[in-house]
Amino acid sequence: MMLFEWNLIGFFPIFHTWLAFFIGAACVQRSFQQSNNVSTALQRLMNDDGSKLRPYNGGPPVQVDLGLDVERLSDVSASTMDFSLTMYLREYWHDPRLAHNSTSHLILQGLDVDMVWSPDIFFINEKSAKVHEVTYKNKLIYILPNGSVSMSMRLSATLACHMSLEFFPMDSQTCKIEMSSYAYNTAEMTLNLSKEDVAIDTDMEIPSFKFLKFEVNNKIMSFSTGQIMGHFHICEIRLEFERQMQAYLLTVYIPSCLLVTIAWLSFWIDARAAPARITLGITTVLTVTTMTSGILERLPIVTYAKAIDIWLAACLLFVFLCLLEYAWANYLVVLEQSRIKKRKSLKSTKKKEAANNEDNNFDECSETIEVESCTERHLTALRLDKMSRIFFPVIFALFNLIYWPVYLYKGDVILLSKFGSK
Repeated sequence: MMLFEWNLIGFFPIFHTWLAFFIGAACVQRSFQQSNNVSTALQRLMNDDGSKLRPYNGGPPVQVDLGLDVERLSDVSASTMDFSLTMYLREYWHDPRLAHNSTSHLILQGLDVDMVWSPDIFFINEKSAKVHEVTYKNKLIYILPNGSVSMSMRLSATLACHMSLEFFPMDSQTCKIEMSSYAYNTAEMTLNLSKEDVAIDTDMEIPSFKFLKFEVNNKIMSFSTGQIMGHFHICEIRLEFERQMQAYLLTVYIPSCLLVTIAWLSFWIDARAAPARITLGITTVLTVTTMTSGILERLPIVTYAKAIDIWLAACLLFVFLCLLEYAWANYLVVLEQSRIKKRKSLKSTKKKEAANNEDNNFDECSETIEVESCTERHLTALRLDKMSRIFFPVIFALFNLIYWPVYLYKGDVILLSKFGSK
């Protein structure tokens, strides 16, 4: 009995070892067969003269479904009118030539991706783009046993974006991602992109902008080049951005308001203090001019006036008028001094005439009253400054009451209606 139990104890380890060996051998053989089947399918496709032709060549169009996952929106530039993004582009189609007997999918990477046919998708509004290659080319293909193919790639692109800057920097912009086939028209390839296949984080942080929403459209457009003509599917993603104007408030609007206010200080300086008033006026004019030049260097040259152009032009006009006001006040000072000299000359002449004529008595009180009444009838530099202290702030306040409602509220209504109508 003890011998039998000992034999059983020694038998089980040997049995488990042989069982593991046979199972491993079966798995290796199965994997080898699957790999051999896939390799055979790829070799057969490569040897086929039509391996570079689309699936169903000469028959119905191949249907390609697209998917897009935006990883990062890095920059929306008004100066170059473009935006940059990093994304994952996915393409799905069926190629019966790639069907194999394996129970698992096949993965192709790197240079092996070029072994099979893939859709010639391109970005219509592309300025520059690249597929990432660190540390390995970020492109792969999944091939399922039934011939369904899925291709994924990670790429970065800079796309053109036409911007309307009438309301800059209180504007909203709509940029597009447009994809189409370069060679295959609707009779050979159909493209489809649904909103569910697009992933964009609405809380994504973008410099100077806030991402609001996106819309997906599928449309058909006609292109012709010489004798080649056809209708092509276009998949379009429209992105809406709203500019964050806090930075412009801190760097443009508030400083320019302070410069205009500083220019008003000249109204409280004696008109006879020419160096002080001229220095203050010229300094404010040059500062606003320099600020305007710095803003325009970062923006494209357009044929219409932007909201910030209107503001800076108004500020420049106000500080320039303050300088002109001093020129007028200085003229009134000179004129007033000339009148005083004439009055003194006239007064001395009358005194001499009264001394020579004993019958006529010269009345100094009546002469003083006459001079004062004459002075009240003329505009003086002091009166001009007092009127300017009220007139300039009131006009600037009225300008603000018109400027801000027009560009804050009317601009939003117009741009939202444009976005909704497209």
